[in-house]
Amino acid sequence: MNVIFKGVEDQRIKDSFLKVMKEYESLHDYQITLTQSRIKASTMQAQPIINLKSIFTGIKKYEIKLGVYVRDSETITVADLPEDVLTGWFAHELGHLVDYEAFSNIKMVLYGLKYLISEKFKIKVEHAADYIAIENGFRDEIIATKNFILNHETLEEAYKEQIRKYYLSVDDVIMCSKKEPLMKPKVGT
Repeated sequence: MNVIFKGVEDQRIKDSFLKVMKEYESLHDYQITLTQSRIKASTMQAQPIINLKSIFTGIKKYEIKLGVYVRDSETITVADLPEDVLTGWFAHELGHLVDYEAFSNIKMVLYGLKYLISEKFKIKVEHAADYIAIENGFRDEIIATKNFILNHETLEEAYKEQIRKYYLSVDDVIMCSKKEPLMKPKVGT
């Protein structure tokens, strides 16, 4: 595994990320940077690192941006999240990186644009990340993360509504058996 931590002070966060990363064997050949800083739009964001050089060489690197606080909160720190919630969040974000693997760096630019402008595509992408996390053994942790967000009294209703709109529901995740293979949606371009 080629993991770089930037701005991540809490050892529990590092350990949790590495524990989840270990289960995503297809990502072990890529450089993945976990960068913690203040971000407003979300709690975590997984994205490819694309620059002019990587477009032509095809070398893939990824970054997961990690907030100091849970989105819409100045009191709930990521470091204080319950272990299963933190694990589920990382499993979902790494699910995005697995989804990105099939795309060239050029196609990832188009993928990103499509994510921004198409609600239908965004739903497919977020569902795919959850399915991938579940396939990698993180079903219970995905449920814990969703329940944490949806049931936390201090998180804004608009954030909860976004979770309900774009992501698998808790009931959908519960229906995913740990023993049955999943038929995950093809995101494609």
